Amino acid sequence: MKTGSVKRKGQNLTSKAPGGSKHAIPVNPETLKWKPVEIPDTLDDFEGLYGVEEIDGVSVKIIDGKAQFFAKDGSKIDLDANRSVEAESMVDFKGFKNMDDMEDGELEADAGSKDNLDETDPSDINVDDDNKDSGDELKENVFALAHDIPNIEHPTLPEWTEKMNLSTITLLGLAKQGFTKPTEIQSMAIPRALDGKDIMGKASTGSGKTLAYGIPIFEALLNQKSGDDPIALIFTPTRELAHQVTQHLEKLAYIATEKSPHLITSLTGGLAIQKQERILKYKGGSKIVVATPGRFLELIERDANLIKRFAQISFLVLDEADRLLQDGHFDEFEKILRHLRNERKIKKKFKSEYANSGWQTMIFSATFSLDLFNKLSAGSWKKTKPGEGDNEMELALKHLMTKIHFKSKPEIIDANPKFKITSKIKESLIECLPTERDLYTYYFNTVYPGTTLVFCNAIDSVKKLNAYLNLLGINSYQIHSSMTQKNRLASLEKFQKQARKNQALDKSTILIASDVAARGLDIPGVQHVLHYHLPRTADVYIHRSGRTARAENEGVSVTICSPDEAIGPLRKLRKALASQGGFEKGKKWQKDVPLFPVEPDIVSQLRERSRIANELAEDEIATRSLSKDDNWMKKAAEDLGVELDSDDDSKDVFLAKNKAKKLGKKLDKSRAHALRYELKLLLDKPIRKDLRKSYLTGGLVNLADHLVKKRGHASIIGHEKVDALNLLKKKNKKQKHSTSP
Repeated sequence: MKTGSVKRKGQNLTSKAPGGSKHAIPVNPETLKWKPVEIPDTLDDFEGLYGVEEIDGVSVKIIDGKAQFFAKDGSKIDLDANRSVEAESMVDFKGFKNMDDMEDGELEADAGSKDNLDETDPSDINVDDDNKDSGDELKENVFALAHDIPNIEHPTLPEWTEKMNLSTITLLGLAKQGFTKPTEIQSMAIPRALDGKDIMGKASTGSGKTLAYGIPIFEALLNQKSGDDPIALIFTPTRELAHQVTQHLEKLAYIATEKSPHLITSLTGGLAIQKQERILKYKGGSKIVVATPGRFLELIERDANLIKRFAQISFLVLDEADRLLQDGHFDEFEKILRHLRNERKIKKKFKSEYANSGWQTMIFSATFSLDLFNKLSAGSWKKTKPGEGDNEMELALKHLMTKIHFKSKPEIIDANPKFKITSKIKESLIECLPTERDLYTYYFNTVYPGTTLVFCNAIDSVKKLNAYLNLLGINSYQIHSSMTQKNRLASLEKFQKQARKNQALDKSTILIASDVAARGLDIPGVQHVLHYHLPRTADVYIHRSGRTARAENEGVSVTICSPDEAIGPLRKLRKALASQGGFEKGKKWQKDVPLFPVEPDIVSQLRERSRIANELAEDEIATRSLSKDDNWMKKAAEDLGVELDSDDDSKDVFLAKNKAKKLGKKLDKSRAHALRYELKLLLDKPIRKDLRKSYLTGGLVNLADHLVKKRGHASIIGHEKVDALNLLKKKNKKQKHSTSP
């Protein structure tokens, strides 16, 4: 700690050593004679603590994570007032508010335990020696002290402690989240990472990859000696995944983050860059940084000091590595690596494929697609030749080594060597006409209520489907790359909140997403994934499907496609997924993805609702888009200082066609009003299984009894309560039984 004036209600507590004897007495800060400090009017809203009071001749010693004040000069204190509170002079750092929330002239301190005074004799403190506490670095690391947590029982997690040596704080974080045993990838990766090995790990989605690299990083942080430099830099391909990783790590390190709220920091686009710059300037904060490459590159190129700090990292992590290495992403990542290596003066070893990088590299993904690397080879990547016996991950590693300088040969960990889609996911297929995708999406979520993720290939499809489902009375939310980051996070939060409510009501909650949400997002409780459009690649299908069946749960993945797609793109997709011996030799792909059972009588009752909702949704989207276009044109004309001609857009062929297309989908107000009224009448009309209209107590099923006892389906009269997962399980059992000898 730097020596100087102790500052009350303010900036980092420092002390100026008083002259005279080495002996000092503990004092209560409230009894000290503080001097007010004036704030200049020119000081703007700069983050930090100002308007503080100060006092000379008082030193501060950090004991067991707490600040204790010592004074030699009695003129600085009210001795009578101090004697009654000498034993309570320990100030707990937990008492300080977040620096952003602290008011001028305010100091909050909790009285510490009297027993703490016995741990350090004040006479041992040399308050004259200015050199011992000089400089900005802390003499002791608050996190290292946290290994010995008083009054907290050591958690019993034998399945973790038998496999690896973890600190009490880490075990507390695991216990609080209910992680009683490590997953396969965690058991395989964490011990090797704790030994300092570079890691290249593959595991199916939802298998716990975040903690597989997060735990070794946090363990290293707890043992860090001193300094303000960050310890780890974690890159993710999307903003949502960066925020999710940050949340997971904060939950693991909850004891440490309570003391230091900026210990783990997320740096992504879509949020104020000035705020992120200020957070990075906090002394001792931002030890673990989770970032998207674009925003991180922007930050370090604005401030060369950040390059110097981040060049000292101990860990470099690539999460969802295959997506990070795609065109557009890796260009930024490569520039970042170049900046850090140049600052750290890292040079590639002569006649060696490895570099003495100084940091430990960990790369994780659900897939390491050779197709992706082959495409990259056509660009700036070097073409590598497969060696004898090389498998997919060995070949992927050879590609990676041409760009990423590992400090040694990485440990290859494949926790998913055979099946690319986990067996906990039951796959199925709905064949329909291309114009009926909306209808069958509505059908699935009506008959099988639950928490569902729907993936589309186009943003326009996301917007339209969201409007369509909301018109039909289904709670639907959207997320896509055209939304601001703030709106994306708000939409995710609303979706999760509504899903929790609807679960008890047996109603559907739907999140419609473009593939921006397919990578790495961990949304608890997702039961179904619906592929509104066929994914363009096998790895996208894997990541989409992996949004369900997280942790120990099971889930359903249903693809909606036309017959033409089924005999073309779908066939290629299934063959790609069947590689590496995951399926029986000679087995037809159709046997691997069964048709989802559809009830025609219920579809027929939903068809007219769907048609009207579709027409109204297109009108809603077209109206919104035309209004947005007009506002943009007016704003552009104002900025250019020209008068807007109403016929200007007709002179441009593209603009004219686009406008005509949107106008063709608009409805006049009377027509829209009539359709909304008609849709309301249809929605008020109950759906009946087998179009049953006879007495409630007649037939094979006593409907009155079902209604009174709240049994059966919540939305369809005469229909049993059904679950898509159990339905597919039963169907698979029947198929196996019928094909068995």
